[in-house]
Amino acid sequence: MHTVQKLKRRKNMKKFVAFILALVMMLSLAACGSSQSAEKTWEDELGTAGLLRVGIATDYPPYESYDADGNVVGLDADIAQLIADKLGVKLELVPMSFDTIVSAVAAGTVDMGISCFSYNEERAKSVLFSNTYMTSAQACFTSTKYGVDTMEDLKDGVVCAGNGTTGMDVAESLKDQYGFTTQAGEIAIITEAVRSGAVKGCITELCVAQSVSDNNPGEFQIIADNLSEEQIKAVANLNSTKLIEEVNKIIDEFTASDDYSALVVKWFG
Repeated sequence: MHTVQKLKRRKNMKKFVAFILALVMMLSLAACGSSQSAEKTWEDELGTAGLLRVGIATDYPPYESYDADGNVVGLDADIAQLIADKLGVKLELVPMSFDTIVSAVAAGTVDMGISCFSYNEERAKSVLFSNTYMTSAQACFTSTKYGVDTMEDLKDGVVCAGNGTTGMDVAESLKDQYGFTTQAGEIAIITEAVRSGAVKGCITELCVAQSVSDNNPGEFQIIADNLSEEQIKAVANLNSTKLIEEVNKIIDEFTASDDYSALVVKWFG
């Protein structure tokens, strides 16, 4: 009988030791996982190591457009290059339609979007916003040929804005007040439609409207230049918290420098 009890005790002790070992192993794995999570860096959030892929529209000068050699140039292109240089990685600009950039960032197709993005709550459901690197406003430009000289002259006409832009949000918010209808499109095509009189006007970012006017002397005019204030920011994937922290440091340092002032003068005069 005594021997049977001793065997039972040994068996129970083995079970207890096995339980303790299993518990220690679980705690070790949990600690290891926690340690790995704590050690995550912004580099881990890039889709490809050593490469920053940035979605950018190319029909929005002076923020972004193609030069004569087919290169993407503009304020946003320079901001993207600055960020990549400061991070110490290569930059790949990925041209795409403006209204697809947020989806591409959210899906991880590109790491960031830098394309004259202003904050709105709907976009913030899908992406993270950086700190502001440019302050501007929404404006309306028209042709000088057809007597559309004030916002009131837009009545019974069509006013266009870029696909998926805050310019379209502004147009929608004003259409009942001024009696026009809205239509979305690409800025280059809209500009030609305004020139021909097919549509009465275009609501877009002020510097874009100014660029259209400056590059076509006497053909276009800005009839409203502060329809809505804009804070221009970059966007990143919702999971890229470390990356956006680094980007914010770079933006804050740069916008406080003389180099930033020089860049603004370079593209906006």
